[in-house]
Amino acid sequence: MPLFNKKFESKPIPARVNRCNIGYPIVTEDIDDFRKISLNLGNKKLRFADGIWMHSVRKGDVDDMLRLNKKFRALEEENNMCNLKIEVMLDLLAEHATELNELKPKEKCE
Repeated sequence: MPLFNKKFESKPIPARVNRCNIGYPIVTEDIDDFRKISLNLGNKKLRFADGIWMHSVRKGDVDDMLRLNKKFRALEEENNMCNLKIEVMLDLLAEHATELNELKPKEKCE
């Protein structure tokens, strides 16, 4: 008589046919529809864009603001990179000037 018989073996798991949407139609909504949410509060019109609510008179205002914000971020990054390059160049210049000042007295003594 075997010590471990078939009662300890794993049973096969049946495959799932459907996931949680049993009897419901497949969602066909486009996510771009949710990116252009607007809200009318009396005489004010707000649009939700890029994670914030913006007051706008025309639809193009929000697009212009988003384009300008992206351009502003790009220019800020470029400015930071230029400042970093200037700092590195100043460090190299200071190092080179120090090396030249160390060599000058040695030449005069000889």
